[in-house]
Order: sequence, then C-alpha cells, then structure tokens
Amino acid sequence: MTQISEKQKLDCIGIDVSKEKLDICYTNNSKGRFLNTKAGFKKLIKSLPSNKDILVVLEPTGGYERKIIYALQTAGYNVAHAHTFKMRNYAKAMGIYAKNDPLDSYVIKSFGQDMYPKDKLQILYKKTTEFKKLENWLTRSKQLVKTIASEKQRHEKSINNDISKSHIRIIKTLEKELKKVDEKIQKLLEQAELLEKSETYKKVKGFSHACANALLIYLPELGQVSNKRIAAIAGTAPFCRESGKFKGKSKISGGRAKLRSIIYMGVLSATIHNKIISKFYNRLIKKGKPHNLAMIACMRKMLCILNAMVRNNTQWDNNYRGCSS
Repeated sequence: MTQISEKQKLDCIGIDVSKEKLDICYTNNSKGRFLNTKAGFKKLIKSLPSNKDILVVLEPTGGYERKIIYALQTAGYNVAHAHTFKMRNYAKAMGIYAKNDPLDSYVIKSFGQDMYPKDKLQILYKKTTEFKKLENWLTRSKQLVKTIASEKQRHEKSINNDISKSHIRIIKTLEKELKKVDEKIQKLLEQAELLEKSETYKKVKGFSHACANALLIYLPELGQVSNKRIAAIAGTAPFCRESGKFKGKSKISGGRAKLRSIIYMGVLSATIHNKIISKFYNRLIKKGKPHNLAMIACMRKMLCILNAMVRNNTQWDNNYRGCSS
C-alpha cells in the first residue's frame, strides 16, 4: 500500500485556537467550542472519535496552541500545523472572505482534508516530557542571548555615563542568568534519551553546543525522512520560479527560520574549520557564486550528511564524499 493511500484513511478535524477558547470543526462539519484550559482540553478530547484514526489540524497562534497540542498527542491523536498565510490564501480560493473563529475552524479542517493526502501537511513529532523541558529551556537561552545582544548595542550607543553603568549591570545579570540556563540545559541533556544524538552533533567540526542543541530540538526529523524533505523542513531547499519563457532564479522559501538562523552560524564557522564544508564553500566561491548562495548550499550539504549519519547510526567522517548538494 502506498504512503498516499495510507494518508487518505485519516479524516480531519480543524481547531481555531485563541487565548481563551478553542473553536472546533468536526469531520461532519458540526461545530463546537471549548475553553483553552486543562478542563477544556479534557472536554474537547472526550468529544473526539475514540478510534483516534483522525488528523487534528491547528493554526499556529504564537504559542497559545502548545498546550492543546501536547494534550492531544498525549491522548494519542495525530496533530498537524497549518501555515497561517497558506490558510488565508486557501480560504480566498474557496471564495470565503468573511473571517470568524467558527468559520476559521472549518477552513482549517478543509485545508487539512485537501493537503494531507497530497503530502503537503506533516504530522507533528510527538515529544517526550524531557524533550519538552529541553525545548523550553533552549528557547529561554535564545531569548537571553537576544536580550544581551540588544542591551550591548544600547550600551555602545549610550552617551550618558550613568545609563552606560545601568546597561553594564543588566548585561552582567543577564549573562549570569544565561550561564545558569545553559547549565540546566546540559543537565537535562545528560538525563535525556537524546544525549547520544547530541554528542554526535557536537563532534561535527565547526558546530557549537548551540547548533547541536538546535538540531536536537528543532529538527527531530533527522534520519527519518529523505534528504530533499529535510532540506525543505529547514528552509534550505531552492524552489524554481519559471513561467513560459521566463526563467527566474530559484530561491529558498518557508522552513523553520529559528533553526535556519542557528545552523547558518554553525555552517559559517564550518566554512573555516571543517575540511569538507570549507572545500565545498571555496569551490562554489571560485565558480563565482555569491556568498549567501554558497552558504545555503553548504547548509543543505551539512544537513544532508547529518541526515545520513542519524539514519545509518554513524559518526562524522572528514573524508565523507557521498552527499550531493
């Protein structure tokens, strides 16, 4: 049986998530509304089909959807994210220009019903409790790093000594807190089942602990999908722009921006310290490729190699030659 025919077995349910409530559209297009609380989650899950042979589709809402996703996955249901921009375009294509929460849940459900069998919608990776804790602490680490960078920029531009001293105090406090957070992440890694993968990623020359942790948390699909799919997930896959005689330049689009920004810095270091990536990067530059294009190609090559490593349970090999960009 093909993958598409297996996917067609799943009926879809759409949920529009807001801060206080959850609007749901069931497989028969009937509607429901529940509170976005633990008590509401229990009632919602109780209202779902007991056979769990369905796909629950949600639209990302800045984090308000995280708790209901965890609750649904814990209850054994398949969950997928529907991209907001694609959702609005899909609604317009259906001729739906009005917008309210019950209507949005119907659009989300219809979008999932159409897109999932075509392999345009992916089931979210089910995360363990340890994985969730690690993800939250890594997010906190990124927040602190970003805040420290902003405060340092303000300090550099300050022309008042007293304000400069205030900046320095804040920076020292934030750096102290960042150190505690990083220690917490390391302890969680030592306890988690993901420790082996983390150590594998850290052995890649040019990759820092931050890059290894980012791969661990933001790209759990490594080793489970094809190289093309992993490049698309990370947002390093080029998409053509052609129409008739027009031949535009291929560009990357979509993907996980948070992951891509961290991997970019790791690969930037790898172009200097990693023999394989360095040779590949320099070869592209000699051919006249722009720096950014060469960097995207290097990121794609690195992810391709890492995907093979995890799939085959092997370690980084400086003499590896098998991955095409």
